[in-house]
Amino acid sequence: MIELTVPGWLLKEHQIDNSFHSDDELWSAINNLFNTRTKFRTSYKFCFLKSILDNIYNVNERLELSMIDIFSRFTEIYWNLIVKHHLNQIRQGSGTKSAIATLINEISANNCVCPEMPFERLTQIEKDRLILGVVKECSKYVVGALCTDFRYIIYGFDKDKTKIQFSYFAYIFLVKYAYIIGKLNYFEWIKFLESVNDKDLAYNIAGCLDDSSQRVDLSKYRTFLFNDLHEHTCFYCGAELNGTCEVDHFIPWSFVKDDKMWNFVQSCKKCNGSKRDKLTVPFYMTRIVTRNKEILAKPELMNAFQDDFYGYNDDRLPEMYKSAAFNGFEVGWQPAI
Repeated sequence: MIELTVPGWLLKEHQIDNSFHSDDELWSAINNLFNTRTKFRTSYKFCFLKSILDNIYNVNERLELSMIDIFSRFTEIYWNLIVKHHLNQIRQGSGTKSAIATLINEISANNCVCPEMPFERLTQIEKDRLILGVVKECSKYVVGALCTDFRYIIYGFDKDKTKIQFSYFAYIFLVKYAYIIGKLNYFEWIKFLESVNDKDLAYNIAGCLDDSSQRVDLSKYRTFLFNDLHEHTCFYCGAELNGTCEVDHFIPWSFVKDDKMWNFVQSCKKCNGSKRDKLTVPFYMTRIVTRNKEILAKPELMNAFQDDFYGYNDDRLPEMYKSAAFNGFEVGWQPAI
């Protein structure tokens, strides 16, 4: 039996609670994070929650997320906020410096990183070193602290803290309300950052947070779709593609905040510009699910994107579609005839 009376940051492990919890109970657990009487010393919890939400569709069949997946996103966000946007992430006068900010500043100085350099420009060796440092620091304290703030009913974690595991009902809840929870988290995060930064740095924090999670270079996906899958026509209107073809997030990036092969289609410039953040008519859902089955059935196609399809199943895109529609994304787009 895990002792739950210890302070959250000292919690060593917590077995997941799979008993039924209503939406009201789960909302109360989420709101408890933001209503806590404990004053936030750093922005760790806000960034950790965002990193979980950004990875919510990357769970395996046991509803587990690896710490590497979570803190890879965490590291990218933190680097861009500190190095690119120069935003302080810790309350002054708290007595200590942020360990992660110190690590980022050390790597930045040792590698003579130019001012405002985005995370994606680092070498893979530098990225891996930084991510491992963040995992080591945050898995010690932040994982247990957030679990406690969530009243122990959202996720559990193992003794080695290599992964977190969602309860079934919490996962369904998070998928349904991830977009709304993300907005609430942003609001509280912005308030915190405004309180710990000078006014000249704090005037566009919302834009900085949006910019902290950047889209990856999609050229490798474009090459794969065109050369290996032979998608030489627009997925939507059927027009022949040439040098102006574009890679489109079938479920809008603004909703899913992730870049995975199973959510990409080849599109003409006109359709991509028209569709934007809209959801298609159901016909195209059937097409992309069938296309993904074809990729999964061919090992020679899977080799390059095996990590992208980790945990993927035929229900993933329909679930995302339903959740995006629930959260207000316009439904029913189709190409103009």
